[in-house]
Amino acid sequence: MATVTSLLCFNYNSLALAQLNSELTNQLGSHNSDLLAKTATQPPIPFAQHGDQSEANSQFPIPNSQFPIPNSQFPIPNSQSPIPNSQFPIPDSPFSILHSQIPSGILEPTRPDLPPLPTTIPENPAPILPTTPTPETPETPSELGVTVKVEQVEVLGSTVFSSAELAAAVAEFMGKEATFEELLEIRTAIAKLYIDNGYTTSGAFLPPQDLTDGVVIVQVVEGAIEQIEIEGLEYLNEGYVRSRLGLAAQPPINLQRLEEALQLLQLNPLLDTVQAELSAGTAPGLTVLTLNLTEAQPWTAGVELNNHNSPSIGSFGGTANLANNNLLGFGDRLSAEYSLTTGLDNYNLGYEVPLNPRDGTLNLSYTNSHSDIVELPFSQFEINSQSYTLSLGFRQPLMRTPTKEFALGLSFDLRQSQTFLLDDIPFSFSLGPEDGKSRVSVLRFSQDWINREPKRVVAARSQFSFGLDLFDPTINDTSVDGLFTSWLGQFQWVQALGADTILIGRIGTQFSLNPLLPLEQFSIGGVDTVRGYRQNQQVADNGIAASLELRYPLIRNPDGIGTIQVTPFVDVGRVWNNDRDTAIAIGTSSSATLASIGLGLRWQLNTNFSARVDWGIPLISVDNEGDSLQDDGISFSIRYQP
Repeated sequence: MATVTSLLCFNYNSLALAQLNSELTNQLGSHNSDLLAKTATQPPIPFAQHGDQSEANSQFPIPNSQFPIPNSQFPIPNSQSPIPNSQFPIPDSPFSILHSQIPSGILEPTRPDLPPLPTTIPENPAPILPTTPTPETPETPSELGVTVKVEQVEVLGSTVFSSAELAAAVAEFMGKEATFEELLEIRTAIAKLYIDNGYTTSGAFLPPQDLTDGVVIVQVVEGAIEQIEIEGLEYLNEGYVRSRLGLAAQPPINLQRLEEALQLLQLNPLLDTVQAELSAGTAPGLTVLTLNLTEAQPWTAGVELNNHNSPSIGSFGGTANLANNNLLGFGDRLSAEYSLTTGLDNYNLGYEVPLNPRDGTLNLSYTNSHSDIVELPFSQFEINSQSYTLSLGFRQPLMRTPTKEFALGLSFDLRQSQTFLLDDIPFSFSLGPEDGKSRVSVLRFSQDWINREPKRVVAARSQFSFGLDLFDPTINDTSVDGLFTSWLGQFQWVQALGADTILIGRIGTQFSLNPLLPLEQFSIGGVDTVRGYRQNQQVADNGIAASLELRYPLIRNPDGIGTIQVTPFVDVGRVWNNDRDTAIAIGTSSSATLASIGLGLRWQLNTNFSARVDWGIPLISVDNEGDSLQDDGISFSIRYQP
């Protein structure tokens, strides 16, 4: 009896316990009533630690509208399921059953999703600017004498190059007798220095001058954009486009930088096409830039059907999303998403505002979720959870080109979850929550890096999370509470091996300095980590998961049935807790490992419709008694986005 008593971690008044006793007696049989009655009269004794259960989703661009991202990313999940250990059985009572065997992945929400990493090889960005000839410069007088000994070359009007760089460009002419034609070569050498460095709208000429002292003066006309003319915009504010080109349009004009700025505009999801033309301005060195733009449809929508949820809340479900990418005309984005399964009702609202021409963004989001256990035998206990997440974040790219990006992010999450037994009685199913309630206030600092090449894409992400003592977080004496420090990391390598054949290697990991609440833990199992197992099969404070997948085309028919790829894969993952003694005290092991091999099929009909199915074969057995497709190692998804 002492063992059973140690499992009663909740603090209810006698009336609540009496109700719980009555309800459980009716559902489990009268043979447990004496046990419950006796237990209810004893003072509750906190237990050391329970296994943690929660629902995980994909997580952890880099935004890049040029490269569509299939639904095969390697997210880093953070939900919870107990890690069983048959060496420490728990007595067979209603409470011990609930504490030790509640299925994974429903009782706590997970860390908010992070954008997926790209898994497609990009095409080289097409040039947008036409070939630009060297600008016309004032004619050089021919009455400069027959020859002159060049003692010094003085360059006027140059703001780009140092004196040493200019001297090096004309060093071969110094101290030599030069004819008029050779003096023109000095001018050409200076002009070539500009052109070779991308300043193709700049030029140089020899002004009228006295050459008797051997000093040759070269006048530079550095190119500038006199005017930017924008055509084709209907909803998007012109200032949005001008501000992004303004960074590259500062004089003197470097066409390489201007080309990159135009290519970034082409990658912007607000624009379908970008065409540019340069023409002569009203004076030498001045250029008019004319842009012909086609806006993208601001409204986007999509639906997806899959079996990627925990079977405890119904693995099969659907998600619908709707967004306006240009709500008020300056590139602000409003989005909504709704997900539904037999036991899950979840919605998310988000708003994102661009703050500067370098694509720094401020985002605000709210997520609300209600879930019920619908899988027998636990559905009879009417177990459910309510949760919400409020998040405010800022992301700023520090370096961004069409092929590379490095960005920093800072966000604050306020999250709360509460679990219930018998529909409305607060109940804690894991160590840390008080009366079933968990609350955390988390400051997150993230770093994103991506490098795209013609035959590979390499990406990495890092995120530090700090649980703060703000807004009444969960703080208790168990050391499992809302005060923590953890690091989440992800690395991905995508290598092209041939036409539509790619090899994808992924690794994700989490390390924590403290025992974590279910809200922040790392899980393995399921379509995004170790296929062939249930979603969130195992969970702990720390973890690592890796995957190697080959995508080989069986059929390539873009004008017909599209592309069908076969995808053999190998997945492996391991999780472990910080406090081994605590894990053993509650009847769970301190670590767990999963591994699988398998085969999948991917069908990309067009840019709007895709489907996938994966069959994973577990290499390490686990105790699953369900009859869902996930228990057979099968996962699938169907996605349509008009």
